[in-house]
Amino acid sequence: MSLLKAGDLNSALTQLESNNASSGKTKEGQDKTALDSPSGKDILYYFEKGELLRLGSEYEPSSNAWLQADEIVRVWEDEYRMNPTKVIGDIGSFLVSDRVRRYDGQDYEKVFLSTKLMLNHIMLSSNENARIEMKKTFERETLIKNFREQEYDKINEEKEKQSISFKPEDLLGNGYPMDRLDNPEVNSLKNGYQNAFAHYLAGYFFEMTGETSLAAPGYRNALELRPDSSLVRAKANSKGKQAKPGPNEADVLFVVESGQAPAWKSVMIPLPLPIDNKLIIVPLSFPVVISSGVYTPGSLRVAGKNLPVETLVNVDAMAKRQLKDQMPGIIGRTVIRGIAKGGAQYAAEKKGGVLGGFAAKVATVATEQADERSWRTLPARLSIARAILPVGEQTIEFRTGRGTYRGTIEVGGKVNIVPIRIIGDFVYVGQQEAKGSVVELPSSEWAQFEDDEGVEEIQKRVDATAQKQPASSPASPADKPAKNGVKLPKKLPF
Repeated sequence: MSLLKAGDLNSALTQLESNNASSGKTKEGQDKTALDSPSGKDILYYFEKGELLRLGSEYEPSSNAWLQADEIVRVWEDEYRMNPTKVIGDIGSFLVSDRVRRYDGQDYEKVFLSTKLMLNHIMLSSNENARIEMKKTFERETLIKNFREQEYDKINEEKEKQSISFKPEDLLGNGYPMDRLDNPEVNSLKNGYQNAFAHYLAGYFFEMTGETSLAAPGYRNALELRPDSSLVRAKANSKGKQAKPGPNEADVLFVVESGQAPAWKSVMIPLPLPIDNKLIIVPLSFPVVISSGVYTPGSLRVAGKNLPVETLVNVDAMAKRQLKDQMPGIIGRTVIRGIAKGGAQYAAEKKGGVLGGFAAKVATVATEQADERSWRTLPARLSIARAILPVGEQTIEFRTGRGTYRGTIEVGGKVNIVPIRIIGDFVYVGQQEAKGSVVELPSSEWAQFEDDEGVEEIQKRVDATAQKQPASSPASPADKPAKNGVKLPKKLPF
């Protein structure tokens, strides 16, 4: 990411290729999964490559990379349609860690992929392909909704079988930052995957191409997801009675992306689990979302006009909402896994004494890791500005975290979109004709960013909480024996 923040796209692409060098062949005896691409690259490679190429305004190669990622997502979709029992996940993840599960992309990443492809196709004037992505976005959102509902039901069924009643709120007492997932911005989202910008973009596209009956649903869907946006509300409620561009004018949509998507990290929480009438401390991993501070300009000054900028998509909040919604399933898989590992740890201790138990505990820690994979080159926030502007070269100016960007853009054509990406100290403007640079301000005027508490600090708090708990203690008499000899409680005592 440091190369991207410095504006060195060529080196960033070279590094990506180097990090993903593969012949496409698997090791001897290792099976390829159904989601392996012909090149042997995984979906994250295509996510990141497509974004790097797009930032260099190479829209066609970018689309080709993202279409490779889309094929992988479509395999996942087809698998779900043909075999809905997939919702329970790979059983191997119960026994090792979520990290061994196939990575199909986060839910919000799958939807963002269609959105990004839609935007690329519009920039390439490939209107028919843009329409395909618009339809795919709606279908993908519906499929994800159905998938998650079925998964939730299946996990609840499995938890009842195993007599697991541990809840996400219970993690708070063990040092996990649940409060980070329970705040007004996260709770205001309808879900963690629907993308208000995708629907607004569809509305804009159909409006500019004269298909107003198709534009209206796009704006209405965007308003449902972002009811606080005055720009969206103005279009959703206008009924086509807004100002139209005159001769030598164009209706321009500015797409302002800022920052980078949050990181998914793993924190180890020692949980007391009931093993053979004793509560054994078993270290288990849970994911946390770590967000970096981000600066989004409040306005753009273009052709002498001040245009307000409004955020339609907060990827930080979406990631946290997705984690919050999926936490019951993560807990269910993790606790089931913990009971199995705890049983092995206890058996090793009985057979080999303290050293045997220690070795088993080391093995547990070594194989425990939450799933940290994610599309990091996505923006932290996606915002828009919109105005009717004169056709031709126009000046543009806006604030960044450390300075002021000044440059020019080209206005012209039927559909006018100007993509802008602010990341680190660099600004990418998605037009070949665009020219500009950032004039740095004195350090005293730099924007102050607030980063989330890092995973190291979270882990220290978790460890401090764990030190107050006994290594083992008698389990509740309500425990019931499982077939494998491990005692499973009717209600976990924490």
